Amino acid sequence: MIKTFSEFKRMKKMRILNFNTRFGGEKRTYKIVDYLLDNDFDLIILTEFIKNDKGSEIIEKLIAKGYKTQPSNKDGDLGPFIASKEPFVAKAVEDRWVEVYIPWMDLHVLGVYVPSSITGKDMFWKKILDYAEANSDKQVMITGDFNTDSDSLDKTDHDLNLDKLEELGYINLWKYNSINEIKPFTVVPPKDDGFKLDHAYISSGLASILEDVSVYPDSKIRKPEISDDSPLVVI
Repeated sequence: MIKTFSEFKRMKKMRILNFNTRFGGEKRTYKIVDYLLDNDFDLIILTEFIKNDKGSEIIEKLIAKGYKTQPSNKDGDLGPFIASKEPFVAKAVEDRWVEVYIPWMDLHVLGVYVPSSITGKDMFWKKILDYAEANSDKQVMITGDFNTDSDSLDKTDHDLNLDKLEELGYINLWKYNSINEIKPFTVVPPKDDGFKLDHAYISSGLASILEDVSVYPDSKIRKPEISDDSPLVVI
């Protein structure tokens, strides 16, 4: 029986997706589902997911393909959502926050959707950093829409929180393992060069057993096709 993430990686190439669906997908739901299933992702973290009719459609399609699913918010608000081919235990399900544990891979996954407004952002970041510190000795991935840009030239206190994650020993997968693009961003507004708002960080313990991993933003499907954010793919 496979018991660790490293054994799973040796057995097959794991595909992980972090993707902001843009207001839950709306009329683009069928395109989102097609993208998820056509790429055969093993672990999916969606943000701006809404538990409504469209969100339920995504859940039903994934469950039909053998995924276990867990949304964070149940009241129609935007939040993160996790789907996995491997069984998991939901550890914490709160507003904009969903944490699961995949036992046979000994993997902890935290999906977050950080508030974009200043109000509530400080408290939410404190919560992330507290979690990161408390679980730094485990195999952990923290991923989602951080609404925080690690490459900003004029860093705010919120941007510096990404640096604090690294100070706790977490590895920014995009920073160290990216496949370069001409515009390596997840969000590209009309009048800006772009922003890296969607991230994937892993604990040092998890990094030590990953022999090869690549990260890239799948900009081919950025709006208007599916979303205004590029999916962040970890393979």
